[in-house]
Amino acid sequence: MKPLFSFPNFKTLQPYDKRFLKRLRSRIRYYFYRLQCYKECNQFVNFLNQNPQWITIFDKVPYRCNTVLRKYCDNRFSKSTRIEAILANFDLAEKRLGLSTIDTLNKQERVLLAELPAEFKLYLNLNKIDPFEGFWSINIENHEKESVYDASFSFLLPNQLLIASIQGPNESNSQQLVKSATKNLHGIRPMFMLVNVFKILSQIWGCKLIAIPHKNQSKYRWNDSNRLLFNYDEFWQENDGKLNKEGYWELPIEIERKPLEEIQSKKRSMYRKRYEMLDKLAMDLVALF
Repeated sequence: MKPLFSFPNFKTLQPYDKRFLKRLRSRIRYYFYRLQCYKECNQFVNFLNQNPQWITIFDKVPYRCNTVLRKYCDNRFSKSTRIEAILANFDLAEKRLGLSTIDTLNKQERVLLAELPAEFKLYLNLNKIDPFEGFWSINIENHEKESVYDASFSFLLPNQLLIASIQGPNESNSQQLVKSATKNLHGIRPMFMLVNVFKILSQIWGCKLIAIPHKNQSKYRWNDSNRLLFNYDEFWQENDGKLNKEGYWELPIEIERKPLEEIQSKKRSMYRKRYEMLDKLAMDLVALF
């Protein structure tokens, strides 16, 4: 019987580039990595043919297969640990997300997680920004369908949820988008709101919540300061992260709340609405998962 999936060739995997030398370099790299990762490519193909529910993800965007050849979430991964992490991610995702959610992701590439105030929405997506940062993402979108903030993630063994990237808008009105979202999320900046979402999901799924160190983020280059616009290490510390023995930032999964009586009277209404929003979000996510 013909297998359902085979590893894509160079033309399928790599977008066409008019520049001949760039195309030649890409082709040479492809065959070099393909030969170097021959065993891992076979593992990947065998896994998908035994678990065909995941094939659609790679049929729609063959470039995602590059994660097997190049990098995935943590640039410390060797080729063997990389393929182990990729396959484990899908095994754990099936348990955490459920077959119904996976089916919706395959068909629509996104699942509505929750309605937020002022017509903002929270989505679970197939990551469209960069598969090197993980196959899943969560984003906040406004009523005009503009993405305000996006965070990619992966499941890691034995029972961990890794936040692999955080990315804000790259539009001319970016500051206004973030400002509007912060106001409508009752004073929570959208990047911190996404961390709160991961905290709630980690509680529901019983996962340890970890985050990528700055120098191990997949887009980090020691000689290229333009790829990462903010320091991940500083951000995780702002979220009370502590470096663990595996070299990841471990984040608390409880969302800190101040007693209302300790809050200035002029801000109590905002905090009350904030806590009500987080409680409703938790109920929505529990109902879904």
